[in-house]
Amino acid sequence: MAPLVAALDRAPDREAWLATYRYRFAHLRRELQLHPARPTAAATFEVAARTARDVASRNLPLGLALVMHLYPLCALRCVPLPWFSAANRRRTQLLHDIDARKLVLANAGSDRAAGAHAPVHVTRTRSGIRIDGTFDYVSLAHVADLVLFNAPLTDTSRTIFCIADMHSRSVDIGDAKFGDGMQLSDTCALTFHAHHVPPDRYIEVPTESTLGCMTLYQRSWFHLLLAESHLARIRQLQRQHELAQPLEQMASLNELACLRDYALHLLDHVSLPSSVESLDKVTAAIKLRVSWLAQATAAALRDRDHEAAKELGYIRLQPTSDERVMRAIRSKSAASH
Repeated sequence: MAPLVAALDRAPDREAWLATYRYRFAHLRRELQLHPARPTAAATFEVAARTARDVASRNLPLGLALVMHLYPLCALRCVPLPWFSAANRRRTQLLHDIDARKLVLANAGSDRAAGAHAPVHVTRTRSGIRIDGTFDYVSLAHVADLVLFNAPLTDTSRTIFCIADMHSRSVDIGDAKFGDGMQLSDTCALTFHAHHVPPDRYIEVPTESTLGCMTLYQRSWFHLLLAESHLARIRQLQRQHELAQPLEQMASLNELACLRDYALHLLDHVSLPSSVESLDKVTAAIKLRVSWLAQATAAALRDRDHEAAKELGYIRLQPTSDERVMRAIRSKSAASH
Protein backbone atom coordinates (compact mmCIF):
# COMPACT_ATOMS: atom_id res chain seq x y z
CA MET A 1 0.00 0.00 0.00
CA ALA A 2 2.79 2.45 0.86
CA PRO A 3 4.42 2.01 -2.59
CA LEU A 4 1.07 2.86 -4.21
CA VAL A 5 0.67 6.10 -2.25
CA ALA A 6 4.32 7.10 -2.78
CA ALA A 7 4.12 6.45 -6.51
CA LEU A 8 0.91 8.46 -6.82
CA ASP A 9 2.49 11.38 -4.99
CA ARG A 10 5.17 11.47 -7.70
CA ALA A 11 2.69 11.48 -10.61
CA PRO A 12 3.08 14.76 -12.56
CA ASP A 13 -0.49 14.92 -13.91
CA ARG A 14 -3.89 13.21 -13.83
CA GLU A 15 -3.11 10.87 -16.73
CA ALA A 16 0.06 9.63 -15.04
CA TRP A 17 -1.81 9.35 -11.74
CA LEU A 18 -4.46 7.10 -13.29
CA ALA A 19 -1.90 4.90 -15.03
CA THR A 20 -0.03 4.48 -11.75
CA TYR A 21 -3.25 3.82 -9.83
CA ARG A 22 -4.29 1.07 -12.22
CA TYR A 23 -0.84 -0.56 -12.17
CA ARG A 24 -0.42 -0.47 -8.38
CA PHE A 25 -4.01 -1.53 -7.70
CA ALA A 26 -3.40 -4.67 -9.75
CA HIS A 27 -0.76 -5.62 -7.16
CA LEU A 28 -3.19 -4.96 -4.31
CA ARG A 29 -5.64 -7.42 -5.86
CA ARG A 30 -3.10 -10.18 -5.32
CA GLU A 31 -2.00 -9.06 -1.84
CA LEU A 32 -5.38 -8.53 -0.14
CA GLN A 33 -8.34 -10.79 0.63
CA LEU A 34 -10.88 -9.13 -1.63
CA HIS A 35 -13.20 -12.12 -2.16
CA PRO A 36 -14.28 -13.24 1.31
CA ALA A 37 -16.42 -16.38 1.47
CA ARG A 38 -17.34 -18.33 4.58
CA PRO A 39 -20.27 -20.64 5.51
CA THR A 40 -22.17 -17.87 7.34
CA ALA A 41 -22.83 -14.20 6.69
CA ALA A 42 -21.24 -13.16 10.01
CA ALA A 43 -18.07 -15.15 9.28
CA THR A 44 -17.91 -13.67 5.78
CA PHE A 45 -18.25 -10.22 7.31
CA GLU A 46 -15.35 -10.85 9.70
CA VAL A 47 -13.03 -11.67 6.78
CA ALA A 48 -14.13 -8.59 4.82
CA ALA A 49 -13.84 -6.39 7.94
CA ARG A 50 -10.27 -7.58 8.52
CA THR A 51 -9.28 -6.37 5.06
CA ALA A 52 -11.15 -3.07 5.48
CA ARG A 53 -9.55 -2.39 8.89
CA ASP A 54 -6.05 -3.28 7.73
CA VAL A 55 -6.12 -0.87 4.81
CA ALA A 56 -8.20 1.94 6.36
CA SER A 57 -6.06 2.13 9.50
CA ARG A 58 -3.17 3.23 7.28
CA ASN A 59 -5.08 5.01 4.52
CA LEU A 60 -8.76 5.80 5.00
CA PRO A 61 -9.63 6.83 1.40
CA LEU A 62 -8.16 3.63 -0.02
CA GLY A 63 -9.86 1.60 2.69
CA LEU A 64 -13.20 3.18 1.78
CA ALA A 65 -12.60 2.42 -1.89
CA LEU A 66 -12.20 -1.25 -1.02
CA VAL A 67 -15.35 -1.13 1.13
CA MET A 68 -17.19 -0.05 -2.03
CA HIS A 69 -16.17 -3.39 -3.54
CA LEU A 70 -16.53 -5.55 -0.44
CA TYR A 71 -20.00 -4.57 0.70
CA PRO A 72 -21.92 -5.25 -2.54
CA LEU A 73 -19.97 -8.48 -3.02
CA CYS A 74 -20.76 -9.68 0.52
CA ALA A 75 -24.42 -8.68 0.17
CA LEU A 76 -24.65 -10.48 -3.17
CA ARG A 77 -23.01 -13.57 -1.71
CA CYS A 78 -25.06 -13.74 1.49
CA VAL A 79 -28.56 -12.47 0.64
CA PRO A 80 -31.02 -15.36 1.10
CA LEU A 81 -32.59 -16.50 -2.18
CA PRO A 82 -34.78 -19.53 -2.94
CA TRP A 83 -32.35 -22.19 -4.15
CA PHE A 84 -34.54 -23.13 -7.15
CA SER A 85 -35.10 -19.56 -8.37
CA ALA A 86 -33.68 -18.01 -11.54
CA ALA A 87 -32.17 -15.25 -9.37
CA ASN A 88 -30.23 -17.81 -7.34
CA ARG A 89 -28.97 -19.61 -10.45
CA ARG A 90 -27.72 -16.35 -11.93
CA ARG A 91 -26.20 -15.32 -8.59
CA THR A 92 -24.33 -18.65 -8.34
CA GLN A 93 -22.88 -18.30 -11.84
CA LEU A 94 -21.95 -14.66 -11.30
CA LEU A 95 -20.16 -15.38 -8.01
CA HIS A 96 -18.31 -18.26 -9.66
CA ASP A 97 -17.05 -15.88 -12.36
CA ILE A 98 -16.14 -13.17 -9.84
CA ASP A 99 -14.23 -15.53 -7.56
CA ALA A 100 -12.49 -17.46 -10.34
CA ARG A 101 -11.30 -14.32 -12.12
CA LYS A 102 -10.84 -12.20 -8.96
CA LEU A 103 -13.02 -9.46 -10.37
CA VAL A 104 -13.48 -6.12 -8.61
CA LEU A 105 -16.96 -4.65 -8.19
CA ALA A 106 -18.16 -1.07 -8.13
CA ASN A 107 -21.53 0.07 -6.86
CA ALA A 108 -23.56 2.84 -8.49
CA GLY A 109 -26.42 4.87 -7.09
CA SER A 110 -27.06 5.99 -3.53
CA ASP A 111 -29.12 8.21 -1.26
CA ARG A 112 -26.15 10.54 -0.82
CA ALA A 113 -27.13 13.89 0.64
CA ALA A 114 -25.77 15.80 -2.33
CA GLY A 115 -25.35 15.10 -6.02
CA ALA A 116 -28.39 12.93 -6.62
CA HIS A 117 -28.33 11.70 -10.20
CA ALA A 118 -31.06 11.99 -12.81
CA PRO A 119 -32.92 8.77 -13.63
CA VAL A 120 -30.97 6.13 -15.53
CA HIS A 121 -33.03 4.69 -18.38
CA VAL A 122 -33.35 0.92 -18.75
CA THR A 123 -35.17 -0.40 -21.82
CA ARG A 124 -35.80 -3.90 -23.11
CA THR A 125 -34.14 -5.15 -26.27
CA ARG A 126 -34.38 -8.45 -28.12
CA SER A 127 -31.12 -9.62 -26.56
CA GLY A 128 -31.39 -8.20 -23.02
CA ILE A 129 -31.61 -4.62 -21.81
CA ARG A 130 -30.10 -1.28 -22.79
CA ILE A 131 -28.76 1.20 -20.22
CA ASP A 132 -28.51 4.97 -20.79
CA GLY A 133 -27.68 7.64 -18.24
CA THR A 134 -25.25 8.72 -15.56
CA PHE A 135 -24.49 7.73 -11.97
CA ASP A 136 -22.71 10.62 -10.24
CA TYR A 137 -20.74 8.69 -7.61
CA VAL A 138 -18.95 5.43 -8.45
CA SER A 139 -15.84 4.48 -6.48
CA LEU A 140 -13.04 2.35 -7.97
CA ALA A 141 -14.27 3.67 -11.30
CA HIS A 142 -11.01 3.08 -13.19
CA VAL A 143 -10.15 -0.35 -11.78
CA ALA A 144 -13.49 -2.12 -11.29
CA ASP A 145 -14.52 -4.87 -13.70
CA LEU A 146 -18.24 -4.86 -12.95
CA VAL A 147 -20.70 -2.30 -11.62
CA LEU A 148 -23.88 -3.18 -9.66
CA PHE A 149 -26.96 -0.98 -9.58
CA ASN A 150 -30.73 -0.96 -9.78
CA ALA A 151 -32.90 1.25 -11.93
CA PRO A 152 -36.55 1.37 -13.06
CA LEU A 153 -37.48 -0.47 -16.24
CA THR A 154 -38.92 2.07 -18.67
CA ASP A 155 -42.71 2.04 -19.11
CA THR A 156 -43.23 -0.54 -16.36
CA SER A 157 -43.55 -0.62 -12.57
CA ARG A 158 -40.63 -3.06 -12.34
CA THR A 159 -37.05 -2.39 -11.24
CA ILE A 160 -34.00 -4.03 -12.74
CA PHE A 161 -31.10 -5.21 -10.55
CA CYS A 162 -28.16 -5.23 -12.91
CA ILE A 163 -24.48 -6.18 -13.08
CA ALA A 164 -22.84 -4.39 -16.00
CA ASP A 165 -19.41 -4.80 -17.58
CA MET A 166 -17.14 -1.78 -17.04
CA HIS A 167 -14.78 -2.68 -19.89
CA SER A 168 -16.80 -1.37 -22.80
CA ARG A 169 -16.74 1.53 -25.22
CA SER A 170 -20.29 2.32 -24.14
CA VAL A 171 -19.09 3.23 -20.62
CA ASP A 172 -17.56 6.67 -19.97
CA ILE A 173 -15.80 7.62 -16.73
CA GLY A 174 -15.88 11.27 -15.71
CA ASP A 175 -13.54 13.46 -13.69
CA ALA A 176 -12.58 12.73 -10.10
CA LYS A 177 -15.18 13.86 -7.55
CA PHE A 178 -12.63 14.46 -4.79
CA GLY A 179 -9.19 15.99 -4.55
CA ASP A 180 -6.22 15.59 -2.22
CA GLY A 181 -5.96 12.21 -0.50
CA MET A 182 -9.59 11.35 -1.21
CA GLN A 183 -8.61 10.80 -4.84
CA LEU A 184 -7.54 7.33 -3.71
CA SER A 185 -11.21 6.31 -3.56
CA ASP A 186 -11.24 6.81 -7.36
CA THR A 187 -14.78 8.20 -7.20
CA CYS A 188 -16.09 9.49 -10.52
CA ALA A 189 -19.28 9.86 -12.50
CA LEU A 190 -20.14 6.89 -14.71
CA THR A 191 -22.15 7.28 -17.92
CA PHE A 192 -23.74 4.52 -20.00
CA HIS A 193 -24.35 5.12 -23.72
CA ALA A 194 -26.66 2.45 -25.17
CA HIS A 195 -24.87 -0.11 -22.99
CA HIS A 196 -26.01 -3.70 -23.56
CA VAL A 197 -26.55 -6.13 -20.68
CA PRO A 198 -27.35 -9.79 -21.49
CA PRO A 199 -30.19 -11.65 -19.72
CA ASP A 200 -27.89 -13.61 -17.39
CA ARG A 201 -26.58 -10.37 -15.85
CA TYR A 202 -29.82 -8.88 -14.54
CA ILE A 203 -33.03 -9.79 -12.77
CA GLU A 204 -36.41 -8.09 -12.59
CA VAL A 205 -37.28 -7.29 -8.99
CA PRO A 206 -40.87 -8.51 -8.63
CA THR A 207 -42.27 -6.05 -6.05
CA GLU A 208 -41.49 -2.78 -4.31
CA SER A 209 -41.23 -4.61 -0.99
CA THR A 210 -38.62 -6.97 -2.44
CA LEU A 211 -36.63 -4.02 -3.75
CA GLY A 212 -36.90 -2.36 -0.34
CA CYS A 213 -35.55 -5.45 1.41
CA MET A 214 -32.67 -5.74 -1.05
CA THR A 215 -31.78 -2.07 -0.57
CA LEU A 216 -31.87 -2.28 3.23
CA TYR A 217 -29.82 -5.47 3.27
CA GLN A 218 -27.11 -4.07 1.01
CA ARG A 219 -27.02 -0.78 2.94
CA SER A 220 -26.58 -2.67 6.21
CA TRP A 221 -23.42 -4.31 4.89
CA PHE A 222 -22.15 -0.87 3.88
CA HIS A 223 -22.85 0.63 7.32
CA LEU A 224 -21.03 -2.21 9.06
CA LEU A 225 -17.91 -2.10 6.88
CA LEU A 226 -17.90 1.71 6.87
CA ALA A 227 -17.89 1.63 10.68
CA GLU A 228 -15.07 -0.93 10.82
CA SER A 229 -12.93 1.21 8.50
CA HIS A 230 -13.41 4.43 10.44
CA LEU A 231 -12.93 2.84 13.86
CA ALA A 232 -9.64 1.33 12.68
CA ARG A 233 -8.47 4.71 11.39
CA ILE A 234 -9.59 6.48 14.58
CA ARG A 235 -7.63 4.02 16.75
CA GLN A 236 -4.52 4.46 14.63
CA LEU A 237 -4.72 8.26 14.75
CA GLN A 238 -5.32 8.24 18.50
CA ARG A 239 -2.16 6.17 19.01
CA GLN A 240 -0.15 8.19 16.51
CA HIS A 241 -1.06 11.57 18.03
CA GLU A 242 -1.48 10.35 21.62
CA LEU A 243 -5.03 11.66 21.83
CA ALA A 244 -6.88 11.40 25.11
CA GLN A 245 -9.83 9.00 25.27
CA PRO A 246 -12.63 10.46 27.44
CA LEU A 247 -14.87 8.20 29.47
CA GLU A 248 -17.81 9.06 27.20
CA GLN A 249 -15.87 7.76 24.22
CA MET A 250 -14.98 4.53 26.02
CA ALA A 251 -18.67 4.04 26.82
CA SER A 252 -19.61 4.69 23.18
CA LEU A 253 -17.09 2.10 21.99
CA ASN A 254 -18.53 -0.43 24.41
CA GLU A 255 -22.04 0.25 23.13
CA LEU A 256 -20.81 -0.05 19.56
CA ALA A 257 -19.31 -3.45 20.32
CA CYS A 258 -22.69 -4.62 21.66
CA LEU A 259 -24.54 -3.25 18.64
CA ARG A 260 -22.01 -4.92 16.33
CA ASP A 261 -22.58 -8.31 17.98
CA TYR A 262 -26.33 -7.92 17.60
CA ALA A 263 -25.99 -6.86 13.95
CA LEU A 264 -23.91 -9.95 13.16
CA HIS A 265 -26.54 -12.10 14.87
CA LEU A 266 -29.17 -10.52 12.63
CA LEU A 267 -27.00 -11.08 9.54
CA ASP A 268 -27.04 -14.80 10.27
CA HIS A 269 -30.81 -14.89 10.83
CA VAL A 270 -32.22 -12.75 8.02
CA SER A 271 -35.31 -14.50 6.72
CA LEU A 272 -38.22 -12.06 7.00
CA PRO A 273 -38.69 -8.40 5.98
CA SER A 274 -38.99 -7.48 9.67
CA SER A 275 -35.52 -8.88 10.42
CA VAL A 276 -34.03 -6.92 7.51
CA GLU A 277 -35.66 -3.76 8.85
CA SER A 278 -34.19 -4.46 12.31
CA LEU A 279 -30.77 -4.99 10.76
CA ASP A 280 -31.04 -1.68 8.92
CA LYS A 281 -31.99 0.21 12.09
CA VAL A 282 -29.15 -1.31 14.11
CA THR A 283 -26.51 -0.67 11.45
CA ALA A 284 -27.77 2.90 10.91
CA ALA A 285 -27.33 3.47 14.66
CA ILE A 286 -23.80 2.08 14.41
CA LYS A 287 -23.02 4.36 11.50
CA LEU A 288 -24.29 7.43 13.36
CA ARG A 289 -22.30 6.63 16.51
CA VAL A 290 -19.09 6.04 14.53
CA SER A 291 -19.68 9.26 12.61
CA TRP A 292 -19.86 11.21 15.87
CA LEU A 293 -16.64 9.57 17.05
CA ALA A 294 -14.98 10.41 13.74
CA GLN A 295 -16.06 14.04 13.95
CA ALA A 296 -14.83 14.33 17.55
CA THR A 297 -11.48 12.87 16.50
CA ALA A 298 -11.33 15.22 13.53
CA ALA A 299 -11.88 18.21 15.81
CA ALA A 300 -9.02 17.07 18.06
CA LEU A 301 -6.74 16.60 15.03
CA ARG A 302 -7.51 19.75 13.09
CA ASP A 303 -4.39 21.62 14.23
CA ARG A 304 -2.13 18.53 14.11
CA ASP A 305 -3.15 16.63 10.98
CA HIS A 306 -5.49 18.64 8.81
CA GLU A 307 -5.69 16.07 6.00
CA ALA A 308 -6.60 13.19 8.33
CA ALA A 309 -9.22 15.38 10.01
CA LYS A 310 -10.72 16.30 6.64
CA GLU A 311 -10.91 12.65 5.57
CA LEU A 312 -12.74 11.69 8.76
CA GLY A 313 -15.31 14.41 8.17
CA TYR A 314 -16.80 12.84 5.04
CA ILE A 315 -18.56 10.05 6.93
CA ARG A 316 -21.42 12.31 8.06
CA LEU A 317 -22.48 12.71 4.40
CA GLN A 318 -22.08 9.09 3.40
CA PRO A 319 -25.24 6.98 3.09
CA THR A 320 -27.17 6.89 5.23
CA SER A 321 -26.28 10.52 6.07
CA ASP A 322 -26.27 11.58 9.72
CA GLU A 323 -29.04 14.05 8.96
CA ARG A 324 -31.26 11.33 7.55
CA VAL A 325 -30.65 8.98 10.48
CA MET A 326 -31.47 11.75 12.96
CA ARG A 327 -34.59 12.68 11.01
CA ALA A 328 -35.82 9.09 11.35
CA ILE A 329 -35.04 9.11 15.08
CA ARG A 330 -36.92 12.38 15.61
CA SER A 331 -39.87 11.10 13.62
CA LYS A 332 -40.05 7.92 15.71
CA SER A 333 -39.71 9.91 18.94
CA ALA A 334 -42.51 12.27 17.94
CA ALA A 335 -44.79 9.37 17.00
CA SER A 336 -44.31 7.74 20.41
CA HIS A 337 -45.47 10.85 22.31
